[in-house]
Amino acid sequence: KARIAIILMLAIAVFARGAGDEPPVRFASVDIIINASEPLAAWQVELRDEASTAVIVGIEGGDHPAFTAPPFYDPAAMQQGRIILAAYSTNADLPSGSTRVARVHVQITGTTPPNYVATLTTAGTTGAKKINATVQIAEGVGS
Repeated sequence: KARIAIILMLAIAVFARGAGDEPPVRFASVDIIINASEPLAAWQVELRDEASTAVIVGIEGGDHPAFTAPPFYDPAAMQQGRIILAAYSTNADLPSGSTRVARVHVQITGTTPPNYVATLTTAGTTGAKKINATVQIAEGVGS
């Protein structure tokens, strides 16, 4: 009888623990910032999470009026932990220097932190002229 009671208590503990053992989930944002040497009219950036803990749940535009609309992207790719974002502007007023061009909202599951990598594919100014630019990311909490 003692064995049955112990086995029953262990089974109850396992089932009770399994029900509440969901991995933690939190939300964060990743800002895409481009530092351009000349007025920025177009850009393309790939963002990926090499730890595979973040899922992209939303995308919004940047700070400068030329890039306040969300960038172009493939919605199906959002669930793959990798996305290519791109935007262009025909505005007369274009940003130069450091500019947040997009914000990516992510859902992070588990305790392993994401390992974001951003790659600037191209950047251009008016007249489709390629320019020198760099990309950086800034992680935020919440959205």
